[in-house]
Amino acid sequence: MDVAESGSNYIMMVEIPGVSISDIRVEVDDQNLLVTGQRSTQCWKGAASCSNDLISAYHKNEISKGPYQVVWPLPTNVNRDIVSAEFLDGFLRIVIPKL
Repeated sequence: MDVAESGSNYIMMVEIPGVSISDIRVEVDDQNLLVTGQRSTQCWKGAASCSNDLISAYHKNEISKGPYQVVWPLPTNVNRDIVSAEFLDGFLRIVIPKL
């Protein structure tokens, strides 16, 4: 996650490729911003169906799968009641205004 600050906002960019928007959850409590979800393995199911063979071995396995969690401790000067999020091309952009 990258976190930037402007004069009026904190902007977070979370890189989560291969995740459906329905599998992303953004929560804000008194202390933290929490992004959680589940990375799917659907891409391999599609790749395996292109051939009649089953995958017997991986020669390289770097793509993250399964649950993920990103936590950022919030500064005291944020408006926790007005948080916006936008998901585009594998990046989740979260904006939290300052008080």
